[in-house]
Amino acid sequence: MIPPSTTSKDGSTTSMDTQASGIDNYRFEWLTSYLSVVDFGGFAAAAEHTFRSQPRISSHIADLERHLGAQLFDRKARPVRLTDAGVAYLEHARRVVQDLEAGTTSVQHVIGHLRGRVRLGWYPSVGAAFGPDLLVKFGELYPGVSVELVETAAPFLATALREGDADLALRPLLPVVAEPTLQHHVLWEEPLVAVVPTGHALAGRDYVALAELAEHRIITNGSDYESHGPNEVDRAFLSAGLTPAIALRTNDPGTLVSLARAGLGVGLTNLLAADVAATPADVVVPVKDAGSRRQVCVFWDSSAPQQPAARALVDLVSQMPVPRAVQRYQRRA
Repeated sequence: MIPPSTTSKDGSTTSMDTQASGIDNYRFEWLTSYLSVVDFGGFAAAAEHTFRSQPRISSHIADLERHLGAQLFDRKARPVRLTDAGVAYLEHARRVVQDLEAGTTSVQHVIGHLRGRVRLGWYPSVGAAFGPDLLVKFGELYPGVSVELVETAAPFLATALREGDADLALRPLLPVVAEPTLQHHVLWEEPLVAVVPTGHALAGRDYVALAELAEHRIITNGSDYESHGPNEVDRAFLSAGLTPAIALRTNDPGTLVSLARAGLGVGLTNLLAADVAATPADVVVPVKDAGSRRQVCVFWDSSAPQQPAARALVDLVSQMPVPRAVQRYQRRA
C-alpha cells in the first residue's frame, strides 16, 4: 500500500508517514518520567515516586532529549534544574498528559463509568464544615473517581489552580484573585463573628458592631496579608473607616480561638472557622455591620481543560446544601 502524501506549493510531495514520524516515535513514558523529575526535584526522587529504577528514569530522559535534539536538564546543578529548552518544553508536555487523561475520562463518562482523579483545594474551616458531606455524597455518586485534597490557606489556593496543582478550589472571594482566567461561582455567604471567652464584656450580646470591636485588640486570620492584600475582616474595617489594633494573625481556626480564649484579644473571623474550633468555653457573637460577610466560592481555571470528573464535582458542589452552621445563622437572622 502506498502511504498517503501531501503536495506543497512547489509541487513536491511529502509522505504522511514522514510527517507523522516525529510523533509516532514518541513514547508516553518519556513524558511521565520527564514530568516526574520536574515535579519531584530530581532523578532519584522521580524514581522513588513512580516506582521505577533511577537508570530507567535516566534512560527515558536521554531518549526524549535525543528525540528533541536538546538537553532538558542541567545535570551538574544541585538540585537538578531545567535548561531553557526544558522550560520551553514543560507546558507542552503537561498539556499532552492532561489531554490524554481527560480523553480517557471522557470515554468512561460516555459509557457510564466515570473514573479518574480530581484534585480539590480548600482552606481548613470549609474543609471541616463542608468537606465531609461533600466527599461522602461524591463517593456515592462516583465511586470510580478518587479525590486528592489540597489544603492550604485561602490565598494560596489561587496559586494551586494557576500552577495546575488543583482542579478546583473552595475559597473565599477575598483576598481578590488577580488571575483573570480563574472563574468562580458563589456558594454561600456567612457573617464575620467575634470570639470571646465566657465572662467577657461582649459575651452576652446577640450582635456586636465593628466600632465596638475596634476598641479591643483583635486576633484575626490573614497571616499572609502583606503579600495577598485585605481579606473580609480588613476590608470591613477599611470600609467603616476604622483602624483597629491587630494583635495577632493566624490562618488556623483552632489557634485563633485558643488565643482569644486566653484573653490575648477578641477573635474576629468567619462563622465556619469559629464553629469548627469553638468549645463550650467560647462565645461566638455575629458582627452586625453591613459588608461584614464572607462569600465562599468554588473556583476553577477556565484556561485549562476540565476533566469530566472535575466537572462532576463542580456540579455537585453547586447543588450541596450550605453548611449547617450557616443554615442555623440564616434561620436566626
